[in-house]
Amino acid sequence: MSERPPPGRRPRPWSSTGGRVQPLTDDIRLDTAVISTGQPGGPVPGTRQAEVLSLCRPVRAVAELAALLDLPLGITGALVADLRDGGWVQTRQPLDATDNSNVTVALLRRLKEKLQDVNVS
Repeated sequence: MSERPPPGRRPRPWSSTGGRVQPLTDDIRLDTAVISTGQPGGPVPGTRQAEVLSLCRPVRAVAELAALLDLPLGITGALVADLRDGGWVQTRQPLDATDNSNVTVALLRRLKEKLQDVNVS
C-alpha cells in the first residue's frame, strides 16, 4: 500500500519560474557550468533561485543542479537563465574535447601515465 502525501496544497515545481519552462538550448545545456558571481546584479532572487545560488559554490553543471534540487531540467534551465540575466551567476560551456588544440599528444601521454600509476585493488 502506497503512502499518501500529507493533506494540503503543495507548490508545483514550475511555480518558482512563474510557470515558465525553458527548453535547454545552445547557451544553457546539460553540461553548462554555472558559477555564482557573488555580486548581486538584479532583484533579490526567490527561494528556489537562492537554493541554486547556494549550490553554485563550487561550480555546478545544470544537470547536477537539477538532480540536487529534484527539479525537471527545463525548470532548472529557466532558473539559471533568470539568475544569469540578473547578474547573480555566470554560465560557461565546457571545452570542446574534439578540438585538436585542446587535446594534444602530450596531454594524452600524461593521462596514460597517471592512469597506469593508479593502484586498482
